[in-house]
Formats: sequence, structure tokens, C-alpha cells
Amino acid sequence: MSFLVNGRPTLTAMLKSKTTEGLLKEIDEIHQMHPDAFGFQIDMLSPDERCEENYKKIISAMKDKPCYITNYCRNNPVTHTDDELNEELLKIIDYGTCYKLIDIRMDCYDRQPGEVTYNEQAVEKQMKLIDKIHSLGAQALMSAHVLKYISGNEVLDIAMAQKMRGADIAKIVTEANSEEELSDNLKTSVMLKEKLGIPSLFLCNGTHCKRHRILGPALGTDMFLVVHNDNEGQNQPTIKRAREQLILAGFEL
Repeated sequence: MSFLVNGRPTLTAMLKSKTTEGLLKEIDEIHQMHPDAFGFQIDMLSPDERCEENYKKIISAMKDKPCYITNYCRNNPVTHTDDELNEELLKIIDYGTCYKLIDIRMDCYDRQPGEVTYNEQAVEKQMKLIDKIHSLGAQALMSAHVLKYISGNEVLDIAMAQKMRGADIAKIVTEANSEEELSDNLKTSVMLKEKLGIPSLFLCNGTHCKRHRILGPALGTDMFLVVHNDNEGQNQPTIKRAREQLILAGFEL
């Protein structure tokens, strides 16, 4: 089984509520909009909400929709070790019946600016962690939040390293703060589709990121991160607008 929809970008509704009650209401409303999958950022929950009972309620509410799960609580509000974060993610795989995609940072076990490490011991532990995720019946996305503009070849090199470590989906987040950088990022979306050999989620932040987040999925990005409504923003389009964009690009929904 795969997290992704075959043949087109996967509409992944990123949940934005910060309480269990709010998330359950949001999930119910999003179901009516027919997304392909949910994105559950457990790091957005307040510490007193982060528990097995609440996770099970939230995951079960997703029913048959796959779930992309992140755990970015490295300093929220206190430092958590990578072992602690990953152990929480592994437990959640067993909650509910929906298929899981687990986000592993590319600097896991060797934290670096830009979230990219090539430390041999860290890489070996990452590969064992991904093997464990696979053995539990889930897939692994490896992410690097570079958060600065880098060339297409640099993006491809990072994605290739993620692929070599066993990632099922490569995720890189850069920036675009000019028309030139935006143009290069759009070209990079195409390059990843042509050369990487596994699915990718290539995003950018910055002043010129919005067009890339909208157009990237039409050019090669395999996940389309969307939100419930405009108020939840962060430059992510709504489910409705994303569906319209995919139809205009010739995809069948």
C-alpha cells in the first residue's frame, strides 16, 4: 500500500487546530471536502494534549484516509531528543486503521542548520529507523528544511541522499525571494520528477513562494499540501482552490 494517489498529486489537508476538540471538528468538516489524506502535525498540540488517548481519537476520526504525521517538537517548550520524538511516532503507527506516512528529519541524530547531515553514525541510525517504520506497515518521508535558496542540483543531491537512506518520499523546503529564484524552483520541481526516481515534496517559503506551492504539484511535486480555509494560510492553498488547480492542469479527480 502507498500513501500517495496513483497518477496525480495527493491532496493532503494539513490540520491546524491546536486542541483535540478542535482537531476532531476540523477533521469532520474536511471529510466533507473529500481530500485524499490528512496531515497531522502532533507538534502543534499543546503539551497537555499530547497523549495516547487523544492521538487515538484524532487518528480514528480520519477513518480510511491516509495520514501524514510530523513530530517537530525539538524545542516546544523544552528540548526533546530525537529518540523520544521518533518513539512517539512509532507508537502512533498502531493507532487507528488509516495508513501512515511518518516524517523523519534528515538531520535526525545529528542536528544541523538546514537539517542535513551526512554523519555516518546518524545515517546508519536513520536507515534502521526507516526499516522499523516499514516493518510496522507504514512509509517514511525524509525532510530537510533548508530554509534558504539553493540550486536545483543541490536540491537533487539532498533528495538523492534521502532516497539512498530508504525514504519513500523526499521532502525539501527552500526559499524563493525573487522571480529568478521562483523560476529556478519551478524548474527544480520538474527535475525531481524526471531524475529522482521516488516521489517528492518540494516546497519553498519566502516572498515568492505562493506561486510555487500552487504550481509545483502540476509540474512534478507529488503531494499538494492544502488547508481547510484561507484563515489557516501559511501560503498553502485551500482544498477547493487546489482541486480547481489540478483540474485545470488536466488531472482527473
